[in-house]
Amino acid sequence: MIFIVTFLLGFNNEFQNFINSPRSESIFVALMQDKKRIIEYKDAPVILWFWRSKTHDTNVDSFLKNIPIPRNFYLSGVLRWEAKEAKDLKEQYNKLKLAIYFDSLSIENFLSLISLGISNRKMDFLQYAISLPVFSDFRNQIFLLGNFVILFILTLFFTTILFILTKLIYYLPVLSHRFDPMKHNIFKGIIGFALLLIPILILRNLYFSLIIYSIILTFIFNNREKNWLRVNLIMIILFSIAISMFNFIPFLKGNDKVYYMYQMVAMDSDIRINPETKIEKEVLAYALKKQGLYDEAMAWYEDLYYNQNIRSVEIVNNLANLYTIYDEDERAEELYRKAMYSDRGEPYFNLALLKFKKIEYLAASEIMEEARKRGFVSISKEPVDIAPNPKNFYNLLMTRNLKNLKFVNINYLIVILVVLFITFIPSQLSPPYYCSICGKAVCKECAEETGDAFYCRACLSKLNATKNEEIEEELKNALGKTKRLIRNILTIVLNIIIPGSGLIYKNRNFWGLLISFFAIMVYTPILLKSYFIKPSGWICFSLNPILFLIAGIVLVICYLASFLILLGGSDAD
Repeated sequence: MIFIVTFLLGFNNEFQNFINSPRSESIFVALMQDKKRIIEYKDAPVILWFWRSKTHDTNVDSFLKNIPIPRNFYLSGVLRWEAKEAKDLKEQYNKLKLAIYFDSLSIENFLSLISLGISNRKMDFLQYAISLPVFSDFRNQIFLLGNFVILFILTLFFTTILFILTKLIYYLPVLSHRFDPMKHNIFKGIIGFALLLIPILILRNLYFSLIIYSIILTFIFNNREKNWLRVNLIMIILFSIAISMFNFIPFLKGNDKVYYMYQMVAMDSDIRINPETKIEKEVLAYALKKQGLYDEAMAWYEDLYYNQNIRSVEIVNNLANLYTIYDEDERAEELYRKAMYSDRGEPYFNLALLKFKKIEYLAASEIMEEARKRGFVSISKEPVDIAPNPKNFYNLLMTRNLKNLKFVNINYLIVILVVLFITFIPSQLSPPYYCSICGKAVCKECAEETGDAFYCRACLSKLNATKNEEIEEELKNALGKTKRLIRNILTIVLNIIIPGSGLIYKNRNFWGLLISFFAIMVYTPILLKSYFIKPSGWICFSLNPILFLIAGIVLVICYLASFLILLGGSDAD
């Protein structure tokens, strides 16, 4: 019933005009008296619906299903909402199929069908969803691209935080020990440790704590660790600038001029814009022609072609089609031949139709074959327009001004730039000293140097108590056992919390950052949904089944990879 009412709304005026005309009565009488067969009107939806409404003949439905109807984004959304509210799986699936029938390009239909398939373990739902041509739609491309860039920046940011916090855990004993250069004791070490926690305890801001600890650690990092920090900071800066120049948020929110232009082209919207650029004029002309306003469309196309000297294949081909409508065949043929320089199939196809119209069958067949060679085949009996190039929409979204500053704060970027600059300052604290046996952090004043090794005084006094080399080695292993145990436990705990962090702790920075990046990437959309942009008119099934499935697969791989590397590798890159 929904299908019938909606279809009628699509051509209400035309349907009413037909009912009120004498032609409707003559066709009805001819069909009732079997002088005509309904199959003769299989391409005339108005007559089919007229017969259906009068006789309730369900055989008409098979013809109606084959008649293409305009994309109806809003009705598709209503049906998707009804599918969400339905409690029966069969009803949900049927309503989603109907929503897809009215808008097969909607990313919401695609994701809803996948979510429903995963929740109910229906592989055929997934296969159906994958067959939909959703990735060809510009709105879907911007939705996926924009949110992926947001996800990438957030993942980079939190991976950098993880790197700094893990290194802070590793270097914290050394940093706390250096607050007082004189001889140390446990009490002074505790005071230093407490002082280092001030940024977290007072500021209570993850971003500023990150900045402060980054600055502190730059003075103790070795060159490898500094390089990894620099790579992360540079990527955060570059991608933040990129997302600020890509003006996609207003587009997805539906309050942008580019979005109105997209609606005019993709959804047959009758929205009017005041065109200022050549691209906007081309989009308006294309939309007007689709709406049947040929005079206005021709005025814009002729202005672009003759006055502004634009010779793109889209403008030349579509202007030729308008000339064909007005039976200006000579002018149309001239433009079709000029459009053939692009090697697209549409101008060849349209010229072939024109040759058929002029009863030049041999020439028409040859030209139609050229269209096929160029990969264009159509059953249309009318000339085919070429939609404006999607690259034009991308160009319109790219701006020179930083417009997405609600997502990226320029002041934060400046602070990150300052930290990046500090990493290049050659000044550095003296290298950290660890007891070669127990692993205790010591400063130069407390360390006892023996050759290339450093020992704390407690371990050195125990070693000096024995003169036997075999006993000395056993003593070193015994004294270092606690050190190794603590480090191994800490490594495993960190790696369980976030896979890859244990590798960072053991200075396996490349693998640690890579694995933790992917782990954080699947956590982020689950935990920080508010950071992502939902497009205007968003009605969709919950994405949690999709996110949880992807997260489960990725995390299993990350955990396996990180623990295998921990078991089989050394403590450095």
